[in-house]
Amino acid sequence: MFIRIKSTPNSPRKSVQICENVRTGNSVKQTVLRHIGVAKDEQHLIELKKLAEYLKAQIKEEKYGPFLFQDEDFASSSSELKPVVVSSTEKEKPTFKEKSTEKPEKMINLNELFEEKRVVEGFHDIFGKLFHELGFDLHLPKKTTEVLRDILLARIANPQSKKASQEMLMADFGRDVELDRIYRMMDLLMEKKEEIEKQIFFATQSLAFEKAIVVFFDVTTLYFESTEQDELRNFGYSKDQQFHTTQVVLALATNKDGLPIGHKLFPGNTAEVKTLLSCLEDWKKILPIGEVFFVADRAMMSETNLSQLEAAGIKYVIAAKLKKLSKNIQEEILTAEGLELNFSGEILKKQEKTLENNRKLIITYSAKRAEKDRKDRDRLLEKMKSKVEKTKNLKNLVSNKGYLKFLKTEGKIQATLNEEKIAEDERWDGFHGIITNDLETNPQELLARYRRLWVIEESFRMHKHNLEIRPIYHFKPERVTAHILLCYMAFTMIRHVEFRVEKQQEKISIEEIRKELWRTQSSLLLDKSTNKKYRLPSKLSVKAKAIYQTFGAVRGSEILEL
Repeated sequence: MFIRIKSTPNSPRKSVQICENVRTGNSVKQTVLRHIGVAKDEQHLIELKKLAEYLKAQIKEEKYGPFLFQDEDFASSSSELKPVVVSSTEKEKPTFKEKSTEKPEKMINLNELFEEKRVVEGFHDIFGKLFHELGFDLHLPKKTTEVLRDILLARIANPQSKKASQEMLMADFGRDVELDRIYRMMDLLMEKKEEIEKQIFFATQSLAFEKAIVVFFDVTTLYFESTEQDELRNFGYSKDQQFHTTQVVLALATNKDGLPIGHKLFPGNTAEVKTLLSCLEDWKKILPIGEVFFVADRAMMSETNLSQLEAAGIKYVIAAKLKKLSKNIQEEILTAEGLELNFSGEILKKQEKTLENNRKLIITYSAKRAEKDRKDRDRLLEKMKSKVEKTKNLKNLVSNKGYLKFLKTEGKIQATLNEEKIAEDERWDGFHGIITNDLETNPQELLARYRRLWVIEESFRMHKHNLEIRPIYHFKPERVTAHILLCYMAFTMIRHVEFRVEKQQEKISIEEIRKELWRTQSSLLLDKSTNKKYRLPSKLSVKAKAIYQTFGAVRGSEILEL
């Protein structure tokens, strides 16, 4: 088995394929096992070749994806399915007949057919195959593994509570999973947590195209429908504005493509700035630390964090808290002209300043960003002015600390807008800074790395919206941790599907992928006259075909006898 790069006639584009040599008599021919994709440019070609190396190992044992039937009552292997063809009787009644070389064709009256059930098959065909490729089926006993797979796919297809997922699996997927088995699976899963996390990391590492893995890091909060406190659940600053309930803090790290690297759960009252070092200590066990480049937002900027990263030999880019710098440096930033820098089609003003401890500060000024900062402040001030008209005790009405910088108090009850603070804030419109210990990489690349921090923000949105990780309904710390791990595994599968479809075909959002796979169904038909059962698959759309082609999954269109 080998990877072949095939040039396209009259075009610079090149196709990447996985092939093998097949001997027929005295001749040897090359057979294409998997078409990986057509490279748009040299960088895309490198990425497709890396992906082909990853997939080559996955298809050595099987050339095609398994037939994954979802109803245990009708489950059978593909070799036991008999194709049938449509025909008609002399009375012109709608019928079809079995196709067999051993027996004469037997006419079946379609009027005798009854649809017993309609099952969703797309998720098990695609995500079920990926579940196996990622090795998620290697940790638990066979029956428990089936429960794990079904719960993960239910979370991806339509995230709900464990009870609602159980009901959906039965109604829409033809899978009968007892609720107690789901909870037992979660308990057993916790025993394999570290192994699974390592497996996910190495799956991401195997698809990395750069020598150094760029790690994007951030944290968020996840709330409960409860006010009870314990070792995990606690009150803290809520990013979802759910201050009346307890919460936990989730730290997450991905690479530049959003593929997961690691995650860690903290008590709900943990400060953001304290999470990085704890995660770093845990991830040292599995990450090649010397080849990691950290990217994080300003919430992670503390002297302790920077010093520890440097001590571990890790390079970083972290957003700088410009207003926390010394007054002299602040004034230099605000008054310096800066040099022009063409970055992503926008002309920025750039300044570079060398700091102590071999660190560098890169400041940029963007007219587009300045306009956004001004509009954001104006909207805020308008809201505050409307409150001034209603009360003089404005501070009692303002819960966001960001608002307080524009207020000053007069006496015990009066509060007015602080015009000096507003004017001072205006001076910083359009400015942004990053701090780094990488003194060799050019500013454009460092800025580009920081700009991709959106992938971690998108990853949190996936957890919260696509996977509905919160509110959390579990209460025992072990079950809470297991719930987070299940969502993390589902997130891994989503990211891998998105990544591979985009590299091999074209970008398709996870919402579109979910819709296409949900529409990929089969009708289970019963012949009331013979009690024979048949499977009638739905037609694949163009996008669904692209998804199936990406994973080498085969789905026939003919009617099959079960």
